Amino acid sequence: MAINYADKYQKAVIDGFYPNALYSSALWQSPSNKTINFLDAKHIKVPRLSILSGRQDRERRTITQPAANYSLDYDVYELTNERYWSTLVDPSDIDESNQLLSIANITRQYNLDSKMPEKDREMFSKLFSQRQAANTAEGLDQNTGIHSESLDAANILKAYDQMMRNFDRARIPVQGRILYVDTGTYYMLKEAEAVNRTIIVGDQQNINRAVRSLDEVTIVAVPEDLFQTKFDFTNGSKTVADAKQIKMMLIYNGVQIAPEKYDFVGLDAPAAANSGNWLYYEQSYDDVLLLKPKFRGVEFFIAEKDGSADPVGRDKTAETDAKPNANNTVEEIKAYLDKKSIDYTGKTKKEDLLALVK
Repeated sequence: MAINYADKYQKAVIDGFYPNALYSSALWQSPSNKTINFLDAKHIKVPRLSILSGRQDRERRTITQPAANYSLDYDVYELTNERYWSTLVDPSDIDESNQLLSIANITRQYNLDSKMPEKDREMFSKLFSQRQAANTAEGLDQNTGIHSESLDAANILKAYDQMMRNFDRARIPVQGRILYVDTGTYYMLKEAEAVNRTIIVGDQQNINRAVRSLDEVTIVAVPEDLFQTKFDFTNGSKTVADAKQIKMMLIYNGVQIAPEKYDFVGLDAPAAANSGNWLYYEQSYDDVLLLKPKFRGVEFFIAEKDGSADPVGRDKTAETDAKPNANNTVEEIKAYLDKKSIDYTGKTKKEDLLALVK
């Protein structure tokens, strides 16, 4: 009978790869995960505590009727992401590679190159789709809390401030907010913050208090190809042409739960059934679920993808560098229009700017 290493392997993956190889590590280890009860490997239940009534005026010399003033219910979820990975390893390859092709090294490389990027993509894209689904369920516009204004050095701090104010209005706690940004937006944000602080230091009598400090949040920069609204998860994870680029995502860590469970992890020694090869196999369940009462605790700024998010697209841009196209950034298109003395006043969206390209 094969030995199941599932529990030990799951702990080894979390301890060994999450801290340094997973950009969404904090979200996968959500504080709300401790409320999860696994019914089996694929089903969980999450408690939902509701208070039935508030405080009331007290009348002297009266006895009130004691009663439970809360309701405890459970929401049951089925984890939708069921994944597996396996590989055969020829003992001769292990010997000839001086142990480079050992099972341990192969699974380590698989976790680094395939599983961790896939989990980042799953986390960010599912939070986006679930925010849209929550909006629809609440009777709101599907894109409430999802902003598409073009970001630049002049408005990026105000965009950040806008999301922070929305969280304040929704009574989302300040402690625990994380700002995820793509790499381009990260440097734009830091440059804008430096300029803003210089202005404040130089003009103490006229400090702009409209913009919240970035020190109030934890900032995490994410590579563009991991930070998009949708992906193809048929085999590992791949970018898709019709996805949007996520530029910024502000989240209160705990509005989501991220249950994950390894159901089986095993290694079979070379045998006739394996044609004399080592056989490694793992299977797991996981999901990302935005909690209904807390769905306002995640907001996005999105934009069309540019070539930096897709190397093939960037090469295509280089081939037709004479005129900008959909693979160029908004700034590149504006630079072209400036060079051609074409007025684009009032136009900030990429499609509107491209319409002016002649």
